[in-house]
Amino acid sequence: MGFIEKIYERAKKAKKRILLPEGEEGRVLRAVDSILKQGICTPVIVGDPDKISKAAKAGGVDLAAGEIIDRKKYKDLDKYVSLYCEIRKHKNVGAAEARKLIVENPVFYSALAVRSGDADGFVAGASITTRNVARAAIHCIGPADGTKTISSSSIVILPDEKLGANGVFIYADAGIVPDPTAEQLCDIAIASAKMARMLLDDEPRVAMLSYSTKGSGGSGKSIEKVREATRLVAEKEPGLLIDGEIQVDCAVVPEVAKRKDPDSRIKGRANVFIFPNLDAGNIAYKLTERLGRAHAIGPILQGLKKPASDLSRGCSPQDIADAVSVVALLAQA
Repeated sequence: MGFIEKIYERAKKAKKRILLPEGEEGRVLRAVDSILKQGICTPVIVGDPDKISKAAKAGGVDLAAGEIIDRKKYKDLDKYVSLYCEIRKHKNVGAAEARKLIVENPVFYSALAVRSGDADGFVAGASITTRNVARAAIHCIGPADGTKTISSSSIVILPDEKLGANGVFIYADAGIVPDPTAEQLCDIAIASAKMARMLLDDEPRVAMLSYSTKGSGGSGKSIEKVREATRLVAEKEPGLLIDGEIQVDCAVVPEVAKRKDPDSRIKGRANVFIFPNLDAGNIAYKLTERLGRAHAIGPILQGLKKPASDLSRGCSPQDIADAVSVVALLAQA
């Protein structure tokens, strides 16, 4: 059984309720059709029922067994308005402002439903920007206790099963933090290792990536940041297999690791990549997906009280179903 099939089977056992706030999007409806047929979870579509029905009919999608929340008649709207006002009281958000935001932005409605326990997670981003998905999740669901940095990780599945964890990698951060500090990079690494433990059939082996391997690039702001982040992770998680600063070839090719980094703890067998900034992470995961013929899931948001996932706006129905299955599984964990 492949990685995706295992995730689906585990998600089915979780029996979670996942909201999709882009219900009028054809790709979302085709994903819901697939989710319902496979029994992965209870997908709940948020949108205009008339537009959803029209889009479903045009796409040949059967939503008879699906659940729809009508944007024009939002249930529990007053409850969510009060909740948002309470969450954002430090910003002096009033009821009228909160109501307008929630009514006009179904992703905020969905995030508040998750926060209140009326749903177990949400998946969005097929048409909503990452900025708005992240803002809704951070403001409404909020960070988990003790979490300082909200980040994201992408699950990248390669055709070559000799790499990573049987071909699977965690890439972070590819969606949220533009230029993390050493402390934030440490948080991202620890959160990503936790994600790997929940999803991969393998021990996390974390590579703190750089253009330098143990001083080969000399000194520089980026190198020093990665070195310091690696030190902080080792201090906080002494049992975690981590190496840095390290180049990609040294992280994934044992023969190269023997030459460049003979004392490496991960020995060219990394399955978690931590990138020094968002440019590197986002470019790398999309390059791997498009040129390396990999399959990417997410980015999955990390560090929240309850799970949520962003999507690439170029996502397919399969990508959406995969993200839903991961969020359902994380909701169980």
